Amino acid sequence: MDNIKILFGRKIKEFRKKNEYTQAQLAELVGVDDKHISCIESGKNFPSADLISRFANALGVEPKDLFEFNYLKNPSDLKKEIFLMLNDLTNENLILTYKYIKTFLLK
Repeated sequence: MDNIKILFGRKIKEFRKKNEYTQAQLAELVGVDDKHISCIESGKNFPSADLISRFANALGVEPKDLFEFNYLKNPSDLKKEIFLMLNDLTNENLILTYKYIKTFLLK
């Protein structure tokens, strides 16, 4: 299972690229060295609460958005989670889920 430092780093990188910032540009916006951005994005370092707030401001998101990274988990963990969710569904909801998958995801 990926740890929170790695997942957080991936999320920062995702938002940085979405905003078309280089690591140096983001570093300047949040007031740190660009090597620190690199270490955060690679999961080597984890930012302080203050830096998390500055990231959110610079990237135009809420701080909580920086921690929404279930889809960034490794595929085997995602498959396990999906399987557990499916096992907990009622028959009616299982049928609805099947129809949704068939209609929207398996075109």
